[in-house]
Amino acid sequence: MFSVNTNVGALAALQSLSQTQADLTSTQNAIATGQKVSSASDNPAIYAIGQAMNARIAGLSAVSDNLNFASSVITTAQSAATAISSQLATLKSTVTEGQQDGIDAKTINNQITSILTQINSIANSATFNGVNIVGGSGTDNITGSTYNGTAGMNVVQDISGTTFKVNAYDTTTTGLGLNGLTNTSNAATFSFSSTAAFANKDDFKITGTYTDASGASAVKTWDFILSDGTTTQTATDPSASANTTFVNINATDSSSAILQKLSSTMASQGFGATIDTSGKLVVTGNGLTAATSTLATGTATALVAPDAIATVDGAIKNLSSMITGLGSSANQVSTLQTFSSSLSTALTEGLGALTDADMTTESAKLQSLQTKQSLGIQALSIANTQPQSLLTLFR
Repeated sequence: MFSVNTNVGALAALQSLSQTQADLTSTQNAIATGQKVSSASDNPAIYAIGQAMNARIAGLSAVSDNLNFASSVITTAQSAATAISSQLATLKSTVTEGQQDGIDAKTINNQITSILTQINSIANSATFNGVNIVGGSGTDNITGSTYNGTAGMNVVQDISGTTFKVNAYDTTTTGLGLNGLTNTSNAATFSFSSTAAFANKDDFKITGTYTDASGASAVKTWDFILSDGTTTQTATDPSASANTTFVNINATDSSSAILQKLSSTMASQGFGATIDTSGKLVVTGNGLTAATSTLATGTATALVAPDAIATVDGAIKNLSSMITGLGSSANQVSTLQTFSSSLSTALTEGLGALTDADMTTESAKLQSLQTKQSLGIQALSIANTQPQSLLTLFR
C-alpha cells in the first residue's frame, strides 16, 4: 500500500540507521579510550570486576612503595654495620697491640676512645627519612622500639594490611658490649660444676664501673634472674632492683638452651656474652668489675680477669649476629618486592584482557559500520522520495 501518512520504508531505514549509529558511537568510543568496557553501561558485570581489580592494583602500588622504603632503611643499616665492622677490626688490632709491654697505655686508651666515638657516630647516623634500626635508643629511632631483635620497623606486606617486623639492633658501643672499654678491661668467666643445673630464680649478678652519658663515672649492678613463670616476678625475687632482668625459661629447656637464653639476655643489656667451646659463659663490657652467681643446684665460679681482647671479640660476635639478621630482613623484603611486582603485573594483564579493546577488530568494525551508515543514509533518502511518485497518479 502506498501512503503519504506512513512511509514504512523510511521508518525501516531510519531504525536500521539509528542502530548503525549507536554501534558506530560504541566503536568510536572503544577506539578513543582503548577500552571495550569503559563504563557500567558497556557491561555492568565486567565493569564491576574491573573496578575491584583497579583497587587491588592501586593497593599493590602502595605496598611496593612501602617495601621500597623498608629496603632503603635496611640498606642504610647494612652500610653502617659494614663500616662498624671495619672499626671493630681496627679496635681489635689496637687492643691487641696494647697488651705488649712498653706500649703507652694512655695512648692506646685514647685510640680506643676515638674508635668507640666513631662507632657511635656511624650507628646514630644510619638514618633514612627519620628511621634508624641500628642506632640504639637515640631520638632518630623508631618511637617505642626496643632493640637486639625484640622490636623494629613494621612493614606492610600485602593489600590486606598484614605487616611483618624488620628487627632493629643496637650497634652502638652499648649494644656491642663495649661501654667503658679500656686496654685493661675485665671479662667475667662463669665456670659451672659438673652437678650444676639451672632452675627458677637462679641469679647472675654483674657490677660494672663505666662512663655514663654525661661523662661521669657511674657504677651499676645488673641482676639476671632465671624465671620459669611459676613464681610472680616481683621485688621478692633474689636481688630484685631497678636493674633486674628476668630470663624467661621453660621447664623442658636443656641446660645449654637456658645458657643460650641467658647469654642473649645479657647481650640485650649491652654486654658481650659468649659461650666458649668448653661451655663456659664469658661476659664482657659495661666496665664490669665483679660477677657472682647463685645456683639452686651445683655451683658457678665467676672469675673476673683483665681481658680487653675478649671484650672486643664478644662485640665482633654480636655484630656478626646483627649483620646476619639484617641480611635475612633484606632477603625477606626483596622476596616480597618480587612477589608484589609479579602479582601487580598479573592483575594488570587480567584487567586488560577483560576491558581492553582489540584495536584490529574495532578498526574492521569501524570500516563496516561507516559503510552501513552510508548505505543507510542512501536507503533513507530513497525511501523518503517514494511518496513523491504518487504525484504522477494525479496529473
